Amino acid sequence: MNITRRHVLEHLVALALIAPLGSAWSQPGPRCGPTGGAAEGPFYVANAPQATDINAGKSPGRPMRIGGTVYSEDGVTPIRGAKVEFWHSDASGAYHPNGNGDIARYPRSEINLRGVTHTDAQGRYTFTSIEPGHYGERRRHLHWKVSAPGHRAITTQSYWLAERGGAREQGDATDRRAEACRWVDFRDRQGTAVGVFDIVLKIN
Repeated sequence: MNITRRHVLEHLVALALIAPLGSAWSQPGPRCGPTGGAAEGPFYVANAPQATDINAGKSPGRPMRIGGTVYSEDGVTPIRGAKVEFWHSDASGAYHPNGNGDIARYPRSEINLRGVTHTDAQGRYTFTSIEPGHYGERRRHLHWKVSAPGHRAITTQSYWLAERGGAREQGDATDRRAEACRWVDFRDRQGTAVGVFDIVLKIN
């Protein structure tokens, strides 16, 4: 099976699992305005692999699936072909690789839990991975870079709704004013954490 066909099949399987959960699949658009930005962090690696199943290295942890729709500024018009970059730590809080720069700097064996996809004709994307762990005083979080022609690129982070208002949020000095739509309500689906994260980009 070639890479493109495998990528499409992974996307379709993930869509089927996420579909019952999110507004993106049943309503005309998300409830929030343009998605707020957040720090890139020290572990962004450019030119990550094109993949929707980003745990190629089989890191242990609770399975996770996340997907959503990338919308234009009106919050209704989906953006086809938006580039979605996604990365996070493993279950113990370590990144792979534990550095930054270009992916070409690192051997394949060091690269995991990071990937790139493009939205489909309905503006949808999906990723399959594992839940990241905590490290330091940080909340559990996911990193994103999203770009599309005619729109302002955004770097941001999303969080677990279950941690909102708790000790982890109170102790995390990073991104203290994350808007409501960046707190993802993950649900359990047969042992897999499944969530929906819609993204709204401003027009240039």
